[in-house]
Amino acid sequence: MEAVQTNGTATTDRGRTRLVVLALVGAAYFGGLAVALRLEWYPQALPGYLYLGVVALVACATLHRWPVETLVVVTAFTAYTTLAPLPPALYGLYLGPPEALVPLAVVVFLTISGRGPVLATGATFVTLSVLVVLPWRDVAAAGVQGVPLSQVLLSDAGQDRSVVLGRLLACGIVVTVAVLLRRQREATTELARTNRELLVLRAGEVARISEHERTRIARDVHDEVGHHVAALVIRAQAALRVADDHPEQLAPAMRDIAAGGQDVLGRIRGVLRVLRAAPAEAAGTTSVVDELALMTGRLTSLGYEVESMVHLGDDLPTERRVTVLAVVREGLTNAMLHSSAHRVHVTLDDTSGATVVTVTDPGPARERFPDVPRGGAGIPSMRDRVRAAGGSLTTGPGPDGTGWRVRAELPATTVVAAASASSAGRAA
Repeated sequence: MEAVQTNGTATTDRGRTRLVVLALVGAAYFGGLAVALRLEWYPQALPGYLYLGVVALVACATLHRWPVETLVVVTAFTAYTTLAPLPPALYGLYLGPPEALVPLAVVVFLTISGRGPVLATGATFVTLSVLVVLPWRDVAAAGVQGVPLSQVLLSDAGQDRSVVLGRLLACGIVVTVAVLLRRQREATTELARTNRELLVLRAGEVARISEHERTRIARDVHDEVGHHVAALVIRAQAALRVADDHPEQLAPAMRDIAAGGQDVLGRIRGVLRVLRAAPAEAAGTTSVVDELALMTGRLTSLGYEVESMVHLGDDLPTERRVTVLAVVREGLTNAMLHSSAHRVHVTLDDTSGATVVTVTDPGPARERFPDVPRGGAGIPSMRDRVRAAGGSLTTGPGPDGTGWRVRAELPATTVVAAASASSAGRAA
């Protein structure tokens, strides 16, 4: 509704502007004729110029609403006053070329440069211009008298041939300029439409990028903070369970919780620092072995037995290191929250070229702390990370059908680089 109202307002404004321009042009034209009459400096056929101005102004005023009818009426008026024998009472209407063609030229120019037909309008104007400008009556009379055409063309018809040629060229220029202006307007309209489409596409791209960034931030916060918060909750609930029977264990538990809280605060600040940093500064520098030691130490303090086997090279890329740690972190968090086992096995191996990450627990599955909020996006986030690295993720019971296993396999770095180069080549 707003678009319709806007278009209607724009059309009304253009109509008012058109009427104002016509009023100014008419005032200037008739004012000039009045001055010429006052100074007795005017052509012999002054009434013809008056009618010429009236016809031109009325035609411009009605052309937008009745284009075809206006063109027909002006064409008939021009043909009648220039080609037909006028009665003595209308001799004052006669104007020779090119003045007599001015109203039709204006109508033709506005019609072609606007949205009107091009071929029919241009053909009508060119045909009438040729009939008005060329001395065709003299040529026809000479032909009737049997004078050869070559002699007729060389004879002096009372008109300068250069003037005749100039008038014909002027009529052609009117049509040519109108066609060029029409094409320019069409190109401008098409460009504006394309710009609107590009704006829509850009808005969609911005929305997509924003959604991607929100997903990435949520994933980073989940990976960096969720594991530590879950450990804190488990430690706090464990301390509450033994508070009555073993109050002497509260102080060590509170110290562990305080230390864990400081670690979580540091992790949150690290995430914020990464979000504010440039891409080259976003990656951390902690090694896989050191980070794994921190995670296993955290679970060991909660009473878990963690076995880890690490066979990784020293040149692990930063993106792969982040993915490996995210898989391990999520696997350990799931073991804490969704398994009754107290033993977890972690394996990191890239001796075969591919990097394989495995986190298993013997189960059985049980929500150890039902009051801990659940329903997160840990596994989908982990799957997205692995897929982005070109790998695959499988989760489910172990090979013997018991417990739970998280296994991620990341292809060799050279394979990923080759696939990226191939995708870039296809895009180019």
